[in-house]
Amino acid sequence: MELSSKQQIVELIKKSQNLLLISHSRPSGDSIGSLLALQRILSGLGKKASVVVSDPTPSSLSFLPDISEIKKTVEGSNDLVLKVNIENIAIEKISTNTGENTLDIILTPRDGKLDADRVRVESGKPAYDAIIVLDTPDVDKIDKIYDEYTELFFETPVVNIDHHAGNEYFGTINLVDLTATSTAEILVAIFEALGQGKPDEDTATLLLAGIISDTSSFKNTNTTPKTMTVAAQLLAAGARQQEIIQNFYKTKSLGSLKLWGKILSNVQKDKEYRVVWSKVSYDDFSVSGVTLEEVKEVVDEMLVNTPNADVVCLMIEIEKSLVKVLLKGVKGTDVLEIAEIFNGSGKAQEAFFEMRNANLENAEQKVLSEIKKVRAKKLGRPIAETEEQRNEKIEEQMKPQILEAKIEIEAAPNEVEKVESKDETDGNGNDVISKAIESLEASGETIGVEEDDKTETPTDSTGKKKIKKDPDSLTHVSEILKKFKPEEKKRLSELEKINEQTRKNLKKEDK
Repeated sequence: MELSSKQQIVELIKKSQNLLLISHSRPSGDSIGSLLALQRILSGLGKKASVVVSDPTPSSLSFLPDISEIKKTVEGSNDLVLKVNIENIAIEKISTNTGENTLDIILTPRDGKLDADRVRVESGKPAYDAIIVLDTPDVDKIDKIYDEYTELFFETPVVNIDHHAGNEYFGTINLVDLTATSTAEILVAIFEALGQGKPDEDTATLLLAGIISDTSSFKNTNTTPKTMTVAAQLLAAGARQQEIIQNFYKTKSLGSLKLWGKILSNVQKDKEYRVVWSKVSYDDFSVSGVTLEEVKEVVDEMLVNTPNADVVCLMIEIEKSLVKVLLKGVKGTDVLEIAEIFNGSGKAQEAFFEMRNANLENAEQKVLSEIKKVRAKKLGRPIAETEEQRNEKIEEQMKPQILEAKIEIEAAPNEVEKVESKDETDGNGNDVISKAIESLEASGETIGVEEDDKTETPTDSTGKKKIKKDPDSLTHVSEILKKFKPEEKKRLSELEKINEQTRKNLKKEDK
């Protein structure tokens, strides 16, 4: 009978002596609590287990037992390897001499000569019986460790234990429980399967810290009856719940409080789509000294304290041109669907993704556009138009006006030529400037006379008022032109060119 994933993990642990425990970069309460708890469990079985996390641990987790055990890099073996390039040289003999404080290694070539630049010294490769990856949906999230030791992951059995829906099942053995609130909750079952009995107080505290972190102290909608039962078992084993709550939620640095203020002051809400969002610039984030994990608490507070909001979104510019987007949803709202549009991961009610080569403003537009599309479908409303779609619609509506403007522009050179001649009227005796102004008035604009202008306005032979042809009058026309709507900018630009040419011609006439 085939063994279950949990049984396979138990068997691999039992036959392994040296294990590497790792998780994703930018550590969280669940990842750190789970790593340190598993290390204690393995140590109790007489195993050697190394915990490696490349990024700094948040200050809010510094109270956890054994936090000092975390290393930033993978340690190699104790071997020192001397590598000699023997290309085109045959080695006849290898011998050693041991002095008082030295060891001489002698290579004797059959022909030719060995130079010192052919010798290279290296540390031995890390030697592990198994690698256990916790709380990580894909190997890319391991970041620096995977990049530096990629070969190690192909040569060593990898155990993948996680609870995220977007997990890529990258391990040799995969235990992915989507019903669990946290990786710590899954580890409680593995602990029991290893037959270790009741965990000690420190181990119970570490596991409870992981569960509390990923459920926001049991406030999240992902909290299940099983979660409460596991938590009760850990409390019975001596887990220090109040110590966890005090450090997670009641202790805030000045930088953290300032950043919270920035985030809350930027909060915006779309009542139609029931979305609340905020953003943090790189300057504000970097100066605060706050970790990404600590910022996540703000998202929880926004969701809990904002009525009639189904989705909460926080965009954080963690590096220049790199925006991290955190999403939270109420029960029944799938934010993972939104995250997956941007190749993100997470769970139905909590997801995240990154946007590279994007500034904060562009990221905000793109993310909100996709959120509104998903929400419109969910709420049975028309899909929200993007800025590009709105512009296309305006352009389509403006085609008749644009065509009319083109006709006017094409006719304009002939009109300007007539102004330059002595006869300032067209073939029908109509003043060119009057025609331009009449065209503007047809658009809804009127040409008024300044109140302090006492000069009687002259009329032509038909009794029609003539327009005063001077730079001031044309400036007034220009001001009216500037009132055109944004979608008429092209037309405005062309008409202003005609206006400028006419002004120059009138100045020539005055001279």
